[in-house]
Amino acid sequence: MSELMNLFTGQNASFASPFEFANKQNKIITSLGLFRSENHDVNKIALDRIVDEKMLKGLERAMHVQSDWNSASLPEFGTFLYQMKYSNSLNSVTSREVEEYRRRGAIVEDSIAAVLSDFSDAQYDQMANTVEADLISALLALKVESQYAGQGDLDFLEMAGATKTGFALDTSSSANVFQQLSAINRVVNVKLGTSLAQQRTGTIILAAGTAADALHYHTSIKDFLLYTMPMGSDANLFTQVQGANPAYESWMLKGNIVIDVTGYTQITDVIGENGFVVIPKMAENSNAYVLHQGIGTRHATLGKESGLYHQYITTDPQWNYPSIATETAYLPIVNIPDAIVFGGVA
Repeated sequence: MSELMNLFTGQNASFASPFEFANKQNKIITSLGLFRSENHDVNKIALDRIVDEKMLKGLERAMHVQSDWNSASLPEFGTFLYQMKYSNSLNSVTSREVEEYRRRGAIVEDSIAAVLSDFSDAQYDQMANTVEADLISALLALKVESQYAGQGDLDFLEMAGATKTGFALDTSSSANVFQQLSAINRVVNVKLGTSLAQQRTGTIILAAGTAADALHYHTSIKDFLLYTMPMGSDANLFTQVQGANPAYESWMLKGNIVIDVTGYTQITDVIGENGFVVIPKMAENSNAYVLHQGIGTRHATLGKESGLYHQYITTDPQWNYPSIATETAYLPIVNIPDAIVFGGVA
């Protein structure tokens, strides 16, 4: 706070810190860390996809006939070219911003640095929101829409030759939520197949509205927790004072991490206001979820390093005012779209 002398009364007054409302998006999908990052030095990538995979089964053969052999068929792969999505942001410092940031005694260089710092934070947040929106679309809508990428829109279900997997959650008083979670996990493992199921490391459930309430307060859960856990236990959903995430309540249920996303419209617009989605967490080397990251394109030499965001500063040679730019090129890929289970309340 700084002091201000009232010229008429001679009394001092202090400038109080203002209350600022941060209108920022909660980047839930980004923070889950489901996607493995893969860096590229160009913004066009070639991906191999299985186009025909045989069900291998050996026929019975004569034991002592040397010429009587089975043979195994390998999967057939196709190589497909994909172009990354691209977004950018550019802000130039002008004399007006410098004047607005000037404080008594501050030099111009300090004001310019303050303006650049604020532009930097705003651009990072802007680009991160853009990426978050596409991660939500890739993971929950199972598609990535693009106006400028060469391949246009990507539909992961269509690419995998699969259909969307659904489940109706019975919330009647006689239903057993734990039993239904086991059934959902069996469905996920079947969709993954034996090999990929072994690389599964956990489960995340995003739930909203009545689905979230059912996974939190249903009679079958209440009866189990009240009589098997101490009343003061942090794991007891009915006696805990506050969840681990103040913004979005989360809890563990039968080994599944449940996050209540009620009110988060970017997600509920996809899964429904009373819906839920079950997402298997996978080992990084499974390549189940991959975020391909490219390079910046607008500057001849800057923004070419590895990473999701590329930020750099240039200077106007005539007026010596700097500009700050942020670029991002990326493409999320979901290779197990039918193993993600979408549900509603029956």
